[in-house]
Amino acid sequence: MVEEPRSGRLAAWGNAWLAGTVSPDEALREVTEGDDAHRVTGLPGEDGPVGLALALGRLRALGTRGLRIALPVPGHPVG
Repeated sequence: MVEEPRSGRLAAWGNAWLAGTVSPDEALREVTEGDDAHRVTGLPGEDGPVGLALALGRLRALGTRGLRIALPVPGHPVG
């Protein structure tokens, strides 16, 4: 069985939700399946970490149209 990185699940299901092709509940369930609680830091308007549901809603309200991931490449500090 192939396991995708958690960041990949977040990007894929977050983008599906932002595009309106899945419900928020479905996206959250698929992103967090079998994981510990996801917390998001550095969100504009928030003083500390917030839950994933609030973070995705806030990002959408701020005009976010898509999510991306940077996968690591040996020797490159950004990915």
